[in-house]
Amino acid sequence: MAQGDGMSFAEFSYPLLQAWDWWHMYTHYGVQLQVGGSDQYGNIIAGMDAIRYMSEHHPEKAAISDKVETEMTGPVGLTVPLLTTASGAKFGKSAGNAVWLNKDMTSSFELYGVRQP
Repeated sequence: MAQGDGMSFAEFSYPLLQAWDWWHMYTHYGVQLQVGGSDQYGNIIAGMDAIRYMSEHHPEKAAISDKVETEMTGPVGLTVPLLTTASGAKFGKSAGNAVWLNKDMTSSFELYGVRQP
């Protein structure tokens, strides 16, 4: 910001899109909890604020309020410390070193240093 580079559209819109995604899951599937790394704190808070606001101002407020009051207590966010490499670098898709639970995306050798039979 000090250099005048500003913020990219992707950086600006990411919290909005994540909040909208949570709103959809909240109203259609009852998803109340979002868990993310500590770097997602602002995005999760934005989602909680958006859900609270939209629940109050949505044209179908009565239908949403009935569901929220009878089945749900509201949005809840939880952050956990980031997983890091031994050198302190972030693990994840954006860092290019994500650990996938799918053997086709992260091989046993990459995960454990052992080849599969």
